[in-house]
Amino acid sequence: MKFWWTDKNGKRNQGEGRSRDLSEHGAFIFSHFCPPLGAGVSLEIALVGVPNEIGPLPVELKGEVLRVEQPPTETGLGGFAIAY
Repeated sequence: MKFWWTDKNGKRNQGEGRSRDLSEHGAFIFSHFCPPLGAGVSLEIALVGVPNEIGPLPVELKGEVLRVEQPPTETGLGGFAIAY
């Protein structure tokens, strides 16, 4: 999954991660690089598991960061919760 947002200085930032608890209302994204709390974020998710003749199905979503978790030292991955 890819995600991007514009910071308060107008700079566009981008990161990659993997999702957990993806639903119609939001998701939690594991990543080394997280947007700040309250940021407007766009996500591009490639859904797998659709019929093979179609291939991965791209889905684009927009939402707001509700929570940011700092990475635990053993995994190095933090994450953020987003609501769409």
